[in-house]
Parts: sequence; structure tokens; C-alpha cells
Amino acid sequence: MPTQSIHIISKLHHWLKSEFIQKKFLGPWGIVPLILLAVAGGVLAANNLFLVPLAAGTALLAIIIVYYCLFHPLKGFYIVSFIGFFVFYPNHLLGRDVLPLNTGLEILIIFVFFGTGISKKSEINREHGLSKTFISITLFLITFYIGLQALNPNVYGLSGWFTAFKRSIVFVLIYIIAYRLIDTEKKFIYFVRFWIIMSLVAAFYGCLQQWFGYLSLEMNYIRNIPGAYEILNQGGQLRKFSFLADVVSFGVLAGCMALFTLLLAINEKNTKRKIWLFIFSIFMALGMAYSGTRTVTIIIPTGLALYCLLRIKHKTTLVTIFLAILGAIAVLFAPIYDNATLTRIRSTFDTEDPSLDVRNINRHYIQPYMQSHPLGGGIGTTNGAGLYNHPGHPLAGFATDSGFLKEGLEIGWIGLFLVILFDLSILYQGINYYFKMKDTQLKLYVVVILCTLFANIVTQYAQETVGQFPFAIFFFSSLSLMKRLLEFDKEKRNTSPALDL
Repeated sequence: MPTQSIHIISKLHHWLKSEFIQKKFLGPWGIVPLILLAVAGGVLAANNLFLVPLAAGTALLAIIIVYYCLFHPLKGFYIVSFIGFFVFYPNHLLGRDVLPLNTGLEILIIFVFFGTGISKKSEINREHGLSKTFISITLFLITFYIGLQALNPNVYGLSGWFTAFKRSIVFVLIYIIAYRLIDTEKKFIYFVRFWIIMSLVAAFYGCLQQWFGYLSLEMNYIRNIPGAYEILNQGGQLRKFSFLADVVSFGVLAGCMALFTLLLAINEKNTKRKIWLFIFSIFMALGMAYSGTRTVTIIIPTGLALYCLLRIKHKTTLVTIFLAILGAIAVLFAPIYDNATLTRIRSTFDTEDPSLDVRNINRHYIQPYMQSHPLGGGIGTTNGAGLYNHPGHPLAGFATDSGFLKEGLEIGWIGLFLVILFDLSILYQGINYYFKMKDTQLKLYVVVILCTLFANIVTQYAQETVGQFPFAIFFFSSLSLMKRLLEFDKEKRNTSPALDL
């Protein structure tokens, strides 16, 4: 039966490719449906039912995307990653969150995963012991534990649990998909360039929002969400979110990719590429600053600190330390007091900030609950989601303000331990691979990825920053790609000619 199913799928693939891709919709099976759609669309639009042909066009586009996800998974992976950047923007233009496009993105990721299973190219089903790595073990443990949270006796109902468990499964699929598809060094370089370019586009649009203001449709979206304008209005200016979900996800993406490109620029030998990478990093850093998310201010210093520790023997590292100190002094102590963005950044390091005191008081207040509930209060029981899904729960409405605190309260100190173990596994495995590898360029990629992911993890202390699209795709892809880079390094050593003695 499995062989017969694969044969049917293969025949369907060849037929679709012949009729719609190779013939470019010029065959009878392509022209007739298009004519019928055009006529039907005209009739419906004439009767003020223009949303129907719009929905039909969207459905047709979705079918094409699913086709690429299933039969050309590598292209499908990049299509899905591209969509991840813009998946929230239609709701911004409509003025409210009415389209569940985020769920659609997760479904497409599942299709890509199935596509990697039925594809016969590049032996992508051979995973070379990926599941045996420290990161894989801890990632699978966390996913399994979140699945068990459905039985948590401290909460009734599965509304919050289902969303979290579904998202955890998607992260595991992204982790496996990236490893299966990006199986050559050339593909990895394309992966890096794709994320740099797309992040630059997002950061540049955030800069345009800062310099020229929000579009009227975007302002309608902000005003239609209760409390959004008050949260975004800081220091006399509105925080920017580009075309992403919110200011936090934009700040994390821009900050992490600014660090990523900065570390590549520091080590780039080609002068032209070095200059461009520095320019890209500056735009992304500006986008991070314009997001007004104080938590992400720590991304670049944290990543640079780990980078300097790992590469202290390199000459460029000393120059990096010197320039980083000068930059930090300029940002914190330059005599500029009328710039709202700069003031917002400086407030990150203000130990007398009232909001910091409130957060510390809240943490101490809630610690006894976390200590007495090893399994946690249940997923989706804190913050506003708790008030909506579980009114009357002891944690409902409690503002966590921290990814770690939220995990400790919702999935207990057992779950928090697993999360911290997962984070430590990333640090351990990245450092271990870095010192194992011999190829200079591949070692650089590993350390740059490690520093970027580590900086993202650190921000969890003050915000919920890990696991937000689109950066979640980069985060979980990079985890498995560190293993790929180690394999590329081994292949180079095995194929290099032996020295004549």
C-alpha cells in the first residue's frame, strides 16, 4: 500500500507539473478554469460580491503554494519564510485582527514537512543522527512535557494548551525541515543571505514608519485595539512594528539580525561586502531602536560579549571590544537629551525606573505559587489570556513581563528547568562544535549563529521573545543547521588531499 500511495502521488505531481508549470496554464486544464474564474469574478463583482472572487483568487494562490510545499519543499520553505514576514500585515491594513493567517502559516509548515518526506532529492530523509544531539533531546523533552500539560490538574479546559502544544510541534518541524533541506554549504549561504535581505527590508520599512509616520490604515489598526496607542506612545513618539505582529517581535528580529550581520562584517575580508554588511547592520540597529523595546537593547552587547569570549585570540576581537566600548559610551553619555529614541534606550539601564520596581515586586509576590506548583498553574492562565480563558484562576491577569517567569508559572518549575536545560544545550553544543571544527569560515558561521541565538535567549528574562514569527523560523532552523555546519566541516577534512611527507 505505501508503494502504491507514493506511485499515485508521483503521477499526480507529474501531471500537475506538466499542465500548470511546464505549459504555464496554456493547456486546456489551465485556460478553462481561468476563463471560468474570470467570468464568475466579473458577475460576482457586478452584484457587489467582490469578496467572493477575492477569496477564490486567494484559494488558487494557496493551492499553488501548497503544491510547492509538497513537491518542491526547498522552494516551499522559502515561500513560507517569506510569508512569515508579512503574515500579520493584512490585519494591520484591515484595521483589526480578523484573519487567522498565523494558523495558515503553521499549516503550510506542516505541508513543507510532508514535502520533505515524499521528496527524493538530495537524500533528505537521511538525518545523520540529528535526533541524538543534546539540543534535539531537550527540545523533544520540552515538547513532550507540554503535551502532558493537557493533564494538568490545576486548570480546566484545553484552549490555552492546544495553541501552545501546536506551536511546539511546529517548532520541532521547522528544526527538522531546515536540517533535511539545507544539506550543502551553498544552500546554507543562500539561507543566510535570504534572512539578511528580508530582515533588512523589515528594518527599512520600520525606519520609513519612523521618518514619515504610519500609514493611515496602520493608525486605524492601532486605534482599534484597546490600549494599543497608550502602550506604543512612549516619550512623545509611537513605537514602530514594521509589518510584523508587534513592536517586540520587530525589535527582536531587527536586533538579532543587526548582531548577526555585524559579526559577519567584522570578519569579512572583502572590503565591498564588509561595507555593505556594516550598512545593513546599522539599518537593522535603527529598526531595533525605533521599535522602542528596551529589552532588545541588550541583544548587541550580550552577543558581542559572548563573541569576544570565544574569539579572544583573534586580532579583530580586540578592535571589536574597543569600538563596542566607544559605541556604548556614545549612546549612554552623549550630550543629546531631546531625542526620544535615545532616551528610550538609555532608560533600559536606569536602575531607578518605576516599572522595574513593579516587576521585581511582582516576581517576589508570585514566587510562593511557583514553588508550591511543580507542574504550574496551566498553560494560558497568566496575563490577559488567563482572564479570557480561565477567569477566576489564581494566575488570571497576572502580568509576567518575562518569558522565564511565564514558563515557571504556567508549566511549573519542572518545565522551567527543562527550558533552561534546553537553553544550556544550545550554548554547550554551539561552543563544542566551534572548537571541534577546523574550517575557518564554517567556524565563523557557528559562532555567529550561537551569539545571535544566545542574545535572543537572554532577552527572555524581561520579555516573551523566543518563538515569535518570523524570527522563530530562523531560530529553530539555525539550531539544526549548526549540526549541518559540523558535517560540512567533516566532509571538507575527509576530502582534503593528504600531505606528502
